[in-house]
Amino acid sequence: MMSRDFSNLQTVAVVTDSVAQVPDADAERLGVSIVPFSVHIENEEFLDGVDLPPRLLYQRMREEKIVPRTSAPSPADYLNVFRSHLNKGIQAIIHLSLSSKLSSAYNNACEAAKRACEEFPGRSVVVIDTLLAAIPQGFIVMAAAKKALKGETLSEILQSVKKSIHQCGLAATLGTLEYLARGGRIGKAAFLLGSMVKIKPILTLEEGVVFPIRNVRTEKRALEAIINYVAKKLQGHKNFQVAILEADDAERALVLRDLVLEKLNPAKIIQTEFTPVMGVHTGPGLVGLAYFHD
Repeated sequence: MMSRDFSNLQTVAVVTDSVAQVPDADAERLGVSIVPFSVHIENEEFLDGVDLPPRLLYQRMREEKIVPRTSAPSPADYLNVFRSHLNKGIQAIIHLSLSSKLSSAYNNACEAAKRACEEFPGRSVVVIDTLLAAIPQGFIVMAAAKKALKGETLSEILQSVKKSIHQCGLAATLGTLEYLARGGRIGKAAFLLGSMVKIKPILTLEEGVVFPIRNVRTEKRALEAIINYVAKKLQGHKNFQVAILEADDAERALVLRDLVLEKLNPAKIIQTEFTPVMGVHTGPGLVGLAYFHD
């Protein structure tokens, strides 16, 4: 969890969970509080983004064939963060949650928000189901936090969030669908399970669940399909940023980055390892590209 002192101008605080993959430096700079998920490996518990390096997790999944579990923050975890802001005089909190169709996190945050408003009459704690995950969720968080720093009102920021949710997305290819299926998060891509031999599915999130875009048969075509999908989504937009995602596949991530530089012209490129709590459900070998446009 991260928190900071707020300027006299700022009346709204922005909170999210570790699945959003907001880079540590940006979270600190923008005053975003991060509530970590937990990753359970046998009898050990780790906090996502705090004490479990992604590379170590993916190495153990490959070599030791471990089957990690994840758990969302509890209502008490969220409530502690909400209280810390309200005790500092913040008048309103926006919590931007992982898709409610992928986790209990949204419901837990809603319960905490209700309790926080009962404890602090006259204050507001609003929980938004972004229907997103990973860095697209993080893009929305960072955009909202910038507006909060400028002193914009709760209503103004919520209006902007509602719009920006439709300005981002991602496309990714997985090493296997096994992990998504095992965790029950395979969504509308379930029909692909019986035909995975020599097929590289390209997936996205649509309406908060995993959704297949297309299937290809080679690694090269998979990366090209990702670029083509994102390029189509960005058509007509000049000011946009992208993020390259990878789960223990730095080599293919570099190839994807070269394709981004060749075929797109982003204002900014972020490169990030897929957060462990998401990697548990996608498995090693994920490579993807996220985008956010004005």
